[in-house]
Amino acid sequence: MKVEPSEIIYLTLAGSHAHGTAHDASDLDVRGVSVVPLPKRVSLRPIFEHAEGPLTESLLAIVEPPSRRSELTDLAGKTKGEFAIDELAKFLTLCAAANPGALEVLFTAPQHWLVAAPAWHRLHAQRHRFLTRKVRETFLGYAMAQLHRIKSHRSWLLHPPRAKPTRADFGVPEHAALLDRDQRNRLEQSLAEKLRTYGVDELEMPRDTRIALRERLSRFTADVLACSVDEVEGAQREVAAHTLGLSQELIAALNAEKRYQAAMRHWESYESWRTHRNPKRAELERRFGYDTKHAMHLIRLMRMGLEALTQGTLTVARPDAAELHQIREGALSYEALTALASELEAQIGAAADASPLPHAVDLDSLDALLLDVLDCAGQG
Repeated sequence: MKVEPSEIIYLTLAGSHAHGTAHDASDLDVRGVSVVPLPKRVSLRPIFEHAEGPLTESLLAIVEPPSRRSELTDLAGKTKGEFAIDELAKFLTLCAAANPGALEVLFTAPQHWLVAAPAWHRLHAQRHRFLTRKVRETFLGYAMAQLHRIKSHRSWLLHPPRAKPTRADFGVPEHAALLDRDQRNRLEQSLAEKLRTYGVDELEMPRDTRIALRERLSRFTADVLACSVDEVEGAQREVAAHTLGLSQELIAALNAEKRYQAAMRHWESYESWRTHRNPKRAELERRFGYDTKHAMHLIRLMRMGLEALTQGTLTVARPDAAELHQIREGALSYEALTALASELEAQIGAAADASPLPHAVDLDSLDALLLDVLDCAGQG
């Protein structure tokens, strides 16, 4: 659905321009928040929640002062310009869930603001209420996703797959298979349901407690089954299969099919990466052996999460911007990068255990804040 510029209470520079790591070719990212008028809010029709796309002249037209508007228009004409705007309730929900992108928008330094209505000032004054121990899992989760991509791409650089996998490579018959697809799916579903009974995901408890308990159970299971932590999932699968009374022949067939499907996904991911990757990023990977831009974001996210847990605030305009820029330019070897990431991960875990931050946002107070901001915006 289309966002109305007149409903926007906040626009800010985001991404590298807000972090202080932008260079001449950096994209211009603008993020914001809007307030839907009361008649639309109480309508039975769906209301606007989120919009994104190329940066438009209508959005740039509401930026003040005019001198800054001209500067941004000029910059948007030289680089790729994009915007993303959330409706207020959607935005607060993301902040309460410790979404890194939303929290960065909430904590962006005022010097990067482009539009800031009184209603935004009212919300910004309460920004620290949205910092909870959830930042451990969200910021660390986003960071680990960056690290996973770095490792995957590096493995493809050093050891690219030689050929598309075939079923014969895994001992899976092309025809006259032991199990047809429906039978295989039913058995896999039974295995998944059995494996869920070994876990803690369906138990009511704080999320960070669940993560810690899951890690301890994994180490315990590894000791009991005499395997490494990385092998726990496969070992549990074997136990579940025997518990369900599956024969060794069936178990072998299911495992072979699973390995084949995993190899196909790996091959398809490799082909997509090889075919569609950005030429400049490809050159960085070739020179340094890993994606240095992902590395910069990895370290930034981990440090921001650690700061939130230990200092109770989120620093978007990075004091370490020069160092982050150097990381993007290849200052760290791959080994130094992974060592730093491991060190920060351990620090984040210890900080989360000792953090004075609450486990979660109080939803009643969040509702009250939403009404207060709506009232300030003239929509209460």
